[in-house]
Formats: sequence, C-alpha cells, structure tokens
Amino acid sequence: MYYSTILAASLASIAAAAPAKRESYAADLPGTFEISNFVFGCTVGCNYNFDLTVSGSAENHPAVAPTYVKCSGDLESTDYVQCGDVSETQRLYAYIEKDTNELHLQYEVQNYNTGAIYRYYGEEIVYAATSEDADKQEECFEVKENRATGVL
Repeated sequence: MYYSTILAASLASIAAAAPAKRESYAADLPGTFEISNFVFGCTVGCNYNFDLTVSGSAENHPAVAPTYVKCSGDLESTDYVQCGDVSETQRLYAYIEKDTNELHLQYEVQNYNTGAIYRYYGEEIVYAATSEDADKQEECFEVKENRATGVL
C-alpha cells in the first residue's frame, strides 16, 4: 500500500520536472523567412547558397532583419544545418531535402531570462538552376512560418 503511494508521488514529481513542450501553427505566428541571393545547382553534387533573415516581431520572436546570415550546404544533409549565429540567443538553420527539393528553414530563439527555447519553421519547394524547372526559381523570395515549438 505504502509502496504504491510512494511510487505514484515519485512519478508525479518526475513528470512535473519534465520540460513542457508547446506547439503553434500558422494562424498565430508572427514571422516570415526572407531569402535573397538564392543559388541552388547540381553539377558533380548539389549545393545551395543564400542569405537569410527573419522579419516579424513578437514575444519570444525578435525580428532578425535587417541582419542577413549566409546559409550554404549540399543535399547530403538530412537535418538542419546551422547557417550562423544572429546573436548569443538567436540562430538560423536550413537544409534542402534531397528527394523533394523542399527547403526547410528554422529560426531558434532562446529566452535569456528563462532559458526556454523557441523554434519557428517554414518550408518551400525550390528548383535547381540546372533542372528543367530552373525558370520557376526566384533569386529572392519569402517563406511564412507555418509552425513553432517551445520548450520551457
């Protein structure tokens, strides 16, 4: 009897200590990823290079603009690659999915006071300059944030 009470109390305290994860979707997201100088092509391998910033400000979502960070990589990456630090508490990440040519973008913000980390995401299909759809790709374009997560 006492064992089950102690076990239940212990599990409850562990659950209370676990970080809370929250998700948001496009309707309440303030930001837009702004891409410029976009270059994506395939010769021996496929590589991309572009400048990235984020506009739109809200609580736990400071705008990055007018600062741009250089993003570059290849299609061998299957997860986010850090483009660069915007500040001590802000980072931008990107990668292009090999099978779909979908550009994945992530803006990470750490609340300096609480340590909470917020991540904002956006995706867009892009076209290589060496593909038959090359004329569909713009050098400058925007991608709206479509979801966010926060770990408190």
